[in-house]
Amino acid sequence: MESFKLHLLRLARQGPVEVPGVPVRAYTLSEPVEREAGGFYLLLEGELVIDLPEGRYLHLKRGEAARLTEPHRLLPVERAVLLEVG
Repeated sequence: MESFKLHLLRLARQGPVEVPGVPVRAYTLSEPVEREAGGFYLLLEGELVIDLPEGRYLHLKRGEAARLTEPHRLLPVERAVLLEVG
């Protein structure tokens, strides 16, 4: 297999990026999204509020990450570029 280098932030600003054979996806989020299952997110750019059950939430800023095990809602503050694993 060939080695390669990706600039995920730059590519994700232009459109969704997936790496074949690796459960990683980078994309720009500008609208709220509901997720039924958990996940791992690394915020590459912007700000993101993650709405959790029972009135709880997480507020991520650039470079911060969160691992979730329950349903949640992703709420970008204007726009967010995410790296999602899993």
